[in-house]
Amino acid sequence: MRPWIVLLLALCTHVISAQNNSAKPGTGAVTGHVYCADTNAPARMASVQLESVKDAEDRGADRPFKYSGPPSGGVLQTAFDGSFTFSSVPPGSYYVVVSASGYLSPRANGDDFDNAEPQPPAGKPPIVIPKVDVQADQTANIDVRLERGADISGTVRFDDGSPASGVRVMVLHKRKDKWVPSNFTGTIIGSNMENTDDLGRYRISGLRDREYLVEIFLNRVDMLTAGPRSIGLQGVQRSSLMIYAGDTPHIHDAIPFRLGAGEEHTGEDITIPLSKFHTVSGVVTAAIDGHTINHAFVQIANSDDKETIASAEPVSDGTFRIDCVPEGSYLLRVVHASDAQSHDVSVGGEHHITFSDTKILHQYGDLEQPIKVEGDIPNLVLPVPEQKKQAANTASQ
Repeated sequence: MRPWIVLLLALCTHVISAQNNSAKPGTGAVTGHVYCADTNAPARMASVQLESVKDAEDRGADRPFKYSGPPSGGVLQTAFDGSFTFSSVPPGSYYVVVSASGYLSPRANGDDFDNAEPQPPAGKPPIVIPKVDVQADQTANIDVRLERGADISGTVRFDDGSPASGVRVMVLHKRKDKWVPSNFTGTIIGSNMENTDDLGRYRISGLRDREYLVEIFLNRVDMLTAGPRSIGLQGVQRSSLMIYAGDTPHIHDAIPFRLGAGEEHTGEDITIPLSKFHTVSGVVTAAIDGHTINHAFVQIANSDDKETIASAEPVSDGTFRIDCVPEGSYLLRVVHASDAQSHDVSVGGEHHITFSDTKILHQYGDLEQPIKVEGDIPNLVLPVPEQKKQAANTASQ
């Protein structure tokens, strides 16, 4: 390792150590260890954070993702002996939220307080969220044991047999009769989603015992230069599609399964039926004068539940192309359509950085019309209307 890197690491370690050892008057500290219940070994490099009980109660189980500020003391990683120390913690009650790959991470709200969830099986203790009370000028100590969760693994392939690599895989569970992402592992670091490897394989761990559904997300994004002098790239979504277990783009046709506590569920494979899909393409225009629209979202949605199954963004000339649309009758929608203009913005004086900023010049109303897909559909023209408010103002003038 280069000498300057060693020096930099030493300085950073000294600063962090000084901060941890200089507790503010009137505050307390929290120390403890994290252990793996299945091995009794320390949970090394696990993530630990303190979550105020008051903030959790104010946020409520129905709004688990409401932001209430950064965690008190930040997010720490346990040492190689599983230990952690929070200093300068304001007095109060805190949940100790721990996350480690493959282990269950109970939170103060969210997935663990789901009324639709079954009760723990007979003989098994309920999920307990570790809690600690912090008093001024005192150190509270708490040890946390993590239970190993269940896991799902499988392979994603195209119907010609080739592996689908780099595809996002996600697990869903039911909440109030609706499938929702099971992507909270108990800390701001990590989630129950993975990308397939070069052979199309995936494995998702740290799951509770309940019913699940596997979803894959095919997302084709072009990274384009934002402006003639911009140093950044801007992502444009060319096409996206969800496929569910059972090799279907329709969630109501998907095949769920139940996981037992600590179960290793293998063989949850998905085949992407590419040969059965079609392409829908065309151009988005303004109904008032026929000019092309350079900013919008074009969506293919189910006629019954209105759920979007595929979508795309038009390019700068208003053209779009949605790949992987299965046969069927749908709703074709254009939403958030506008005339937009990008321009370069420079900041930083002599050694300036240039980035691209987008300005909305004119906003249009949404378009929705039925569409029947039996093969490729090219050359569609989708005229978006004026917004109702704008149209009313124009008529009154």
